[in-house]
Amino acid sequence: MKLLEGMNKWSKSEKILHITGWAAAVVQIAASIFFMVNLMRVNVLPKDYTIMIGALLILVCCAVVITQHWKIPGIITKVVSVIITVALLFVSVKYIIPTNSAIGNVVNNKSQTQVGIYTLKSSGLDSLDSVKDLEFGYVDDSNKSMENALEMLSEDLGGDVKSRNYDNAESLADALYSGEVKVILLNTAMISLLSNHTDFENETNCIKKYVIEFVYQNTNNEEYLSGDDILALYVSGIDVAGSPSENRNSDVNILVVVNKKTNQILMINTPRDFYVPTTESVAHNGLPDKLTHAGCYGIDCSIGTLEMLYGINIDYYIKLNFTGFVEVIDRLGGIDVESEFDFVTTHGGDHIVAGMNHLNGTQALGFARERYAFATGDRQRGKNHMIIITAMMKKLMSSDILKNYSEILEALSESMVTSMPKDEIGNFVKYQLNKMPSWDIMNYSVNGSGDNLLCYSLSAPNYVMIPDQATVDQAKAYLTQIFNNEKITVE
Repeated sequence: MKLLEGMNKWSKSEKILHITGWAAAVVQIAASIFFMVNLMRVNVLPKDYTIMIGALLILVCCAVVITQHWKIPGIITKVVSVIITVALLFVSVKYIIPTNSAIGNVVNNKSQTQVGIYTLKSSGLDSLDSVKDLEFGYVDDSNKSMENALEMLSEDLGGDVKSRNYDNAESLADALYSGEVKVILLNTAMISLLSNHTDFENETNCIKKYVIEFVYQNTNNEEYLSGDDILALYVSGIDVAGSPSENRNSDVNILVVVNKKTNQILMINTPRDFYVPTTESVAHNGLPDKLTHAGCYGIDCSIGTLEMLYGINIDYYIKLNFTGFVEVIDRLGGIDVESEFDFVTTHGGDHIVAGMNHLNGTQALGFARERYAFATGDRQRGKNHMIIITAMMKKLMSSDILKNYSEILEALSESMVTSMPKDEIGNFVKYQLNKMPSWDIMNYSVNGSGDNLLCYSLSAPNYVMIPDQATVDQAKAYLTQIFNNEKITVE
């Protein structure tokens, strides 16, 4: 009542000023609540920072309300209130909401296997109805994607499916072309392995595709190295169009081990042609295989294979589509990479000088793909992958990310997925903001010698890289050091 009586004594202009002030305060409170809710949802700021920001916003709101009893202070705080409201809404819409959305898109521990039903175009069989009474050829796998596909096919056909199992994708394709079977079920990731039938997709009909989704389950082996304050990541890279969730040959296979106590990051590259027992080949008592082929069977196969090779537990994976990273690098304004060699890229024809190079997205992709220009071929390409990733990490942790923040996040969310939970990502960002550590990034690549040998996934001898055990043992030694919180120096 006293407030109303006081307001009756005010002039019209005073009433307008007071009403404007209260309105500004109400809008500011709403904007503050909107800001704080979204900030807590994204969960990347340390608790102390969040409390400090919340307390500051409350104090400003109180100041706006209290000062409305005075003319000049009231006008000043109205202006301040409007500025703060606009700033809160801008930061929320421009940075916080896109961050939360991008993290939500990237955090995805599901992988996909696509299984197609294929017939030869010359057979005239081009529908499910035309093949329902035929025998289906297939290749069994340990992740049961083919078993699931056969069940889905059985449901579509309304009855049991006659089927025949083959040893590998090449022998399955041979059976189709020879007429031994008229229709096959094939994991689409295996098409790239068909060296005898390089025009497979143009010579066949894909009657239907089944998408089988798998949720990655991290099952740590007690015999393998683990450690507190250690984060072990597997970075898998594919270089084809499509979703990074889809199982494909893994051309990039890098272990990234982060030690928060020593502030060191160790990256170990394993060449794609490394000839090793994969979890898939072990499950079927088969031959060793190229590491890259493990990706066709699923991300869990690649992870399990590297865990066996190095004797460590891998916590999470990050799966990248390098083709999609062209836009990310462009949005960052390019990256700076130091090349060991002077060469011209096969893809793009760009001249890379020995020393520092500033590369746009297309040039960086050409740099990452190159192997023919080097005497060590794929070994050097693996090293260049680590150089690209290191350059991107540095750029993403710099102020340059603020220039095209939303666009960078959108491009990242379309070209990568990770099994790392949202809370774990938030905890790492909080650690970075709290400690502001200067990371010492160390790179190492295992080596080997070339040969032509039979692989589990292939029916004929193929180029492989026989591991140089000395380099594998050196990698293990580095891993033991970083897991034991020892400072390492990579030669």
